[in-house]
Amino acid sequence: MKILVCIKQVNETPDGHTQAMNRFDEYALEEALCIKERFKEAGLDGGVDVITLGPEGAETVVKRAFGMGADNGCHLVSDPKQNGSSAVTAGLIAGAVKGCAYDLVVTGIMSQDRMEGQTGPILAELMGLACATGVVATSLVPGAAVIEVEREMEKGERDCLAMTLPALITVQAGINSPRYPSLSKVLKAAKKTIKTLAVEAVPADTQTLVRLEAPLKSRSGRVLGGTVDDKAVALFDLLRERGIL
Repeated sequence: MKILVCIKQVNETPDGHTQAMNRFDEYALEEALCIKERFKEAGLDGGVDVITLGPEGAETVVKRAFGMGADNGCHLVSDPKQNGSSAVTAGLIAGAVKGCAYDLVVTGIMSQDRMEGQTGPILAELMGLACATGVVATSLVPGAAVIEVEREMEKGERDCLAMTLPALITVQAGINSPRYPSLSKVLKAAKKTIKTLAVEAVPADTQTLVRLEAPLKSRSGRVLGGTVDDKAVALFDLLRERGIL
């Protein structure tokens, strides 16, 4: 089982002085590591690779991934002035892993900074993979070419799917409990080599930022006066008037 996990470095503080791994990607990496361990227990080989796109310094999230148990890491070095859309990010990652035979690709459901949730599905389309988003549980039988997943739907419902591998999933927060990097793995991570690729040709961005604006305040309130009985009657009439009752 060869797994690729897409991770991202995001600002942990508003001033941008502190960066960390996108928390949704921590869940994605943990799920990949758990799958790898289950296959290892069954006597089957497996490995977890991670890839990140970002400016110089973004390789720190790859080192953290090594500390958690990832086997190999790749850093696509981009211009810090470039803040491409999800389509651009997915295109660059797809180009970097072209020719690599991964059984499963795992990403977080979204990034903390952009919160678009589009990189995973677009990457799946570019790689020609089946895709399931918002995954909250996975089940794989070692040796089988199928992954069963549960997706989080509205009203607390679950959508259960079975997909033939290779496939891509985006995982929801809470699917597991991400581990802390162990000291032994952190020490080993310092000796590991991160594959570095310079991003030279950036795909044309099909998205254009039109504007940014703060949401308008629309909250309004009404104070009901009188006795408790008066308030109850007034509230009942108000709810009936608005069609709630």
